[in-house]
Amino acid sequence: MTPARPPRYRVTVYELHDGKTTQVIDAYGTGFITAVATHFDGDNLDVHFGEGGPRRLQQHIAAAIADEHSPRRRR
Repeated sequence: MTPARPPRYRVTVYELHDGKTTQVIDAYGTGFITAVATHFDGDNLDVHFGEGGPRRLQQHIAAAIADEHSPRRRR
């Protein structure tokens, strides 16, 4: 019997603006982290998280996100 293959994930995000739908990302991978915020008033953040895949891979993804959005990084 062959070992079961690990799952793959597909993450798709759409921007909804003035009745127009625009695809922002459509990506496949073996792990993901998502965060979607609906409100921030300076003190409170209404955010929803999702994740999938091996924990070790999620740690690498989180580090990459932190590096990409570091206050020290020039855009």
